[in-house]
Amino acid sequence: MDWTGLTKATTLSVPDRLSIDLERLILDGSLAAGERLPAERDLAEHLGVSRVSVRQALHELETRGLIDRKPGRGTIVLSPEEHASVPAGFGKYQIEEGELGDIMELRAIIEPPIARITAARASARDLTQLEELVRAMEQDVSKERYSELDRAFHQAIAQYTHNPLLAMLNEQIANEIAPSRSSRYQSKARRAASSVAHRRIYEAIAAGDGDLAETEARTHVISISQQINEAARAAAAKNGATT
Repeated sequence: MDWTGLTKATTLSVPDRLSIDLERLILDGSLAAGERLPAERDLAEHLGVSRVSVRQALHELETRGLIDRKPGRGTIVLSPEEHASVPAGFGKYQIEEGELGDIMELRAIIEPPIARITAARASARDLTQLEELVRAMEQDVSKERYSELDRAFHQAIAQYTHNPLLAMLNEQIANEIAPSRSSRYQSKARRAASSVAHRRIYEAIAAGDGDLAETEARTHVISISQQINEAARAAAAKNGATT
């Protein structure tokens, strides 16, 4: 991990800036569950900030259930399941290949109310993270990077309900819909349309408009489902023509 890529504070405090950047690495999968972060002293040295700022940033992430800090063990990235008090077997359903449509239907049920809740609960710091993710997706990035940012954006919205069970459920869904973010379903047009939808969702959340946030999130998921179905039909037709 190249820690020098983390930015320093601008309008935010140094601890808030650090916590946002570290959180993004966790949400987009750059820092995986179980991975150990560098020691406070090493992080402070890499970033050119004080150990106090690093400690405060890590405390924020620990409060949000993203990391675990214990003497002698260091700082470990947690999975949503480790943070939430999850009943045995909950969230362990394994999706078989070909059931992507079922997952997209589940997304249409789960994600819009999550956006509504986040519109009521997101802090100023949370909104900064969402806005920066939207801006990053609006840049001309690779398919792989866009997929990472896309996942991070939707996971951040769930995280900002400040309900660990909802964050865990959304993470489970994100794991299962990974195929829908694969390159064979992606196109420049789809990424552009998704970026527009993401900005609308963000702006509704930032405005505290739960009704609009829910509507925009539902419209987005339905649109993605339609695009995936069209791409799958086109691929099937192409395969049929070549056999």
